[in-house]
Amino acid sequence: MKKDRISQTALKVALGLITLSIKDDWAERLPTGLVEISERLLLASGSPGYGPRLMRASKKQWMVKVYEIQDRLMPGQWQGFGHRKIFIDQQVRSAIESGARQVLVLGAGFDTLCLRLAPQHGDVKFFEVDHPATSAAKAKGIAQVGQLENMIQIAADLGEKNLSKVLLEDGRWDPTHLSVVVAEGLLQYLTDGEAHDLLRETATCTALATRIVLTHAIPDDRKFLQMILRTVGEPFQSTVRSEDLSGYVNGTDWTVISDVDRDTAHGIERYAVAERC
Repeated sequence: MKKDRISQTALKVALGLITLSIKDDWAERLPTGLVEISERLLLASGSPGYGPRLMRASKKQWMVKVYEIQDRLMPGQWQGFGHRKIFIDQQVRSAIESGARQVLVLGAGFDTLCLRLAPQHGDVKFFEVDHPATSAAKAKGIAQVGQLENMIQIAADLGEKNLSKVLLEDGRWDPTHLSVVVAEGLLQYLTDGEAHDLLRETATCTALATRIVLTHAIPDDRKFLQMILRTVGEPFQSTVRSEDLSGYVNGTDWTVISDVDRDTAHGIERYAVAERC
């Protein structure tokens, strides 16, 4: 991703979710508030093209047809986003119910998780760490939605600075508190070495029994998708089979505790939960 440009993937995911909400029963299935907040964030971002006209077009049935064609060409690159949001929302809520007092979203993009959950859990701190350009664009929308005291945005390029240093410099993260970390749609954009380094680094910042909710790309024929992603400068860098994920995270101080994800509805991504050990 180019240093001074908003993540095109983050924009694409948010817009796709808006269109998904008018297909079948997805409006009822998606987490409450996700679509409305996503639209407000996109409109406020200032990203070229993401104005009222595109928001109106995204809610038309012909746009659903466009995405359905895309989903056939690139499985999981539309409806899979909806499944992903539901899974992560459920896992984070479960972790909070089990005592997590901090939520950390890595590479947050235009995700609405913290904005939706922070008002419901005043005793929990919600952190987002993202690339400065994307973080700044999202901050414009957050200012309109309403900044919450227990939601903290941190602009940092984790490719240039370690997560532990970023959190230490901010000063509001407590590594002794039980937490839940989210790495959604992130690991596939890192090389295997970078993914392992990030997992190890995250472990150093978190207490034992902390959970990380993650997604990963599985090996598949994705020439068309890679061509599109290279065009926007954000190609996949790594893949791992769901059956191999436990071994993949071995040595990073995380242990996979979820069942192997074989759900084909998730497309070329799979979901998992690991625990800090």
